[in-house]
Amino acid sequence: MVPEFYASSHVQFKIVPCATKPIMARRTRKWISFLVLLGLVGGGVVWSVRSPRRSSILLITLDTTRADRLGCYGYAEARTPVLDRLARQGVLFERAYAPVPLTLPSHATMLTGLYPPEHGLRINGQGALPEGLPTLATEFQAAGYDTAAFIAAFVLNRKFGLQRGFETYNDDLSLADPGLEGEHRYRDGRLVVDAAIRWLRPRSREPFFCWVHLFDPHYPYLTHEDRYGEEFADRPYDAELAYVDEQIERLISTLEESGALEHTTIVVVGDHGESLGEHGELAHGMTLYDATLRVPLLVVPPGESRPGIRVAEPVSLVDLAPTLLDLEGLSPLPRTSGRSLTAALRGEPLTSSPSYAETDEPYHEAHWSPLRAIISGQWKYIRSPRPELYDLLADPDELQNLAGEASGQVELLEGELAAWEERMIESSADNVALTEQERLALSSLGYASYHGTVGENERTLPDVKDMLPYYYKLNDASAMIDAGRYDLAEPLLREVLAADDAYFAAHGELGRCLLRQGKTSEAIDSLRRTMELEPGADRVQSLLASALMIQEDYSAAVEELELAIRLNPNLPENHYNLGMAMEQLGRPDEAVKHYQDCLELAPDAIQARQRLESLLNR
Repeated sequence: MVPEFYASSHVQFKIVPCATKPIMARRTRKWISFLVLLGLVGGGVVWSVRSPRRSSILLITLDTTRADRLGCYGYAEARTPVLDRLARQGVLFERAYAPVPLTLPSHATMLTGLYPPEHGLRINGQGALPEGLPTLATEFQAAGYDTAAFIAAFVLNRKFGLQRGFETYNDDLSLADPGLEGEHRYRDGRLVVDAAIRWLRPRSREPFFCWVHLFDPHYPYLTHEDRYGEEFADRPYDAELAYVDEQIERLISTLEESGALEHTTIVVVGDHGESLGEHGELAHGMTLYDATLRVPLLVVPPGESRPGIRVAEPVSLVDLAPTLLDLEGLSPLPRTSGRSLTAALRGEPLTSSPSYAETDEPYHEAHWSPLRAIISGQWKYIRSPRPELYDLLADPDELQNLAGEASGQVELLEGELAAWEERMIESSADNVALTEQERLALSSLGYASYHGTVGENERTLPDVKDMLPYYYKLNDASAMIDAGRYDLAEPLLREVLAADDAYFAAHGELGRCLLRQGKTSEAIDSLRRTMELEPGADRVQSLLASALMIQEDYSAAVEELELAIRLNPNLPENHYNLGMAMEQLGRPDEAVKHYQDCLELAPDAIQARQRLESLLNR
């Protein structure tokens, strides 16, 4: 008889009976019968992590998914029957932590077994995984596995380096919502799974490593009224999770139909969570509370599994790569900060191991202090201008900051965090390469490097806990500008700047607002102030050049446009405007070159083509 509850000093496992027909039932029956014939199975059932043959891996990453909004993590209003069934048939990690509440760096950690300071990706949209850095995909490919990834959003586009090792890296967003731009562009989970199914169907025997990324729970949330009626009218985030659950069912059904399910390990994991208004944060990225760091992690190995194991010991997504390689009997990564969790998959206790987390998003967005955290046992310590300490077992919602009354614990964890950072700085020295934008942004504050911490004076920067209301006021003002409500946007922006005159993004938006109102001189002053504070702000640099063009100060515009192109050579409007400025300065040959550069980036730029033809036919 399996005990209802098993506990040790290191870890807790809760055994939950499986009341529904297991996904694994069919694929294990043959092996149990075979073992009985050999006399290897007595009255009990053999439980093994590894399958009798080399297995495949289906890795499903759920963007922006809080653990506590799934049924298997205790949320009564969830509609996630497939995930709940997987949890009953495999292993659920109750306290799995993302290393950063952002998509790109968190996925990079999953694939490399390294923390963001080590692999070099700290925020979305900047940098690329260093060449030559081993990943799960490169290791599985080298071992003879078929490898494929099916990506839902631009934030994981191949240009960021995660595609290495994948023979197929399907990041086609041609069917994405045309109203979304940049890192927010994504395709519906149904389309991602359609592509994955086409790849999976013929692969019933040879081992594969397949990664499927689903972005649907990310804002803006849809209620999927066509599927669920009014059920989620006031809970759109839950509707997205229900929709994702349906897509996971399609993947599992495909494996079952092809026969691959019998030798496939299924892993479902979130990349980060979502605050949903907790601690003053609407989405994610700006804080390090459990709402954005604690994610679901389910592992269902092939073969007969002991159902319903729940691991209470904290683990990190940095542990995922070592675990999957160990599960398949492959050599470990040459360098990793993670550990294999296969002992937990066998029902054995895990030793306690601290987890690191960070976010540089407050600094990236507003030059507010970045955050660093360490989770150790029941404690979470967040380093910020006003440090935070939480007892996660007694206070899971992180409402009682104990830093003021538990100074000894703060000192202990700060020491652990500092030592950890020092180790990561040493290991990351050869990995991190800065872009021109990053270098300029850091040099503006006198920082020579971008390794462990942002800079020595980070604790003198504003604390994001105090500044979040102004962050959202800026967002509101931006929406007002887009709607043409300059009369509302301008005073709101001035209120934000009264609270923090160094908030470069607010200066930039004020410049945009003033320019829209025809207040060009004032706009130029605001835009120049932005560039003083944030020299890497390429689009503000472009806007400043446009304002100078409006004033017919073409010489100054040329200087600013050339800098804008150095910051970002891929914006066609900068090349077009530079061509126009060169024409006005009587330099037609140089204008021709810049119109050609514009058309190379944007072949449908009609005005650039007309100006080019006019100059060539003169």
